[in-house]
Amino acid sequence: MQTKWANLVAGGEDDEALFRELYAELKGMARGKMAFERQGITLNATALVHEAWMRLEKSAPEQWRDRPHFFASAAEAMRRILVEAARRRLAMKRGNGVMAVPLDGLEIVEEAASQRVMEVHQVMTELEAVDAMKASIVKLRFFCEMENEEIAAILGVSEKTVRRHWTAAKVWMYEAILRDE
Repeated sequence: MQTKWANLVAGGEDDEALFRELYAELKGMARGKMAFERQGITLNATALVHEAWMRLEKSAPEQWRDRPHFFASAAEAMRRILVEAARRRLAMKRGNGVMAVPLDGLEIVEEAASQRVMEVHQVMTELEAVDAMKASIVKLRFFCEMENEEIAAILGVSEKTVRRHWTAAKVWMYEAILRDE
């Protein structure tokens, strides 16, 4: 039996008020994440929300019991979309297979935002391999901007456990980024 969350995303019975609420919250999340991206890129908050929604439709919506589960899935979808966009930009920056031409005397602006997204993605991948719970907490805090109470409910642990893991994950990620620089 599908919940109203899964039913909405799967294209079942339409609950327009719920859809508007979800869309507004996803758009707010996307705006927050896009604020760190450079100006003039083709991916904007609306495109990010639409791409995430399309990916959510293809996943297993029957698993979403409630709002926190839905937004956890949305956060992961947005993270993956931003990482893919950063990879494409970095590939283009490196010539995308075109022969290199010397540019003596020209100053090239560094794509710091794309590079930072890739660094964080790499560190998140390493953290997932070491401690999946800490990685989940980071995703929910960073991409969904969830509070400890909501994260604890999703993961089935206490708020104190979430706080402890969040603190440890921040330290671990900071040290991993410094190590890789």
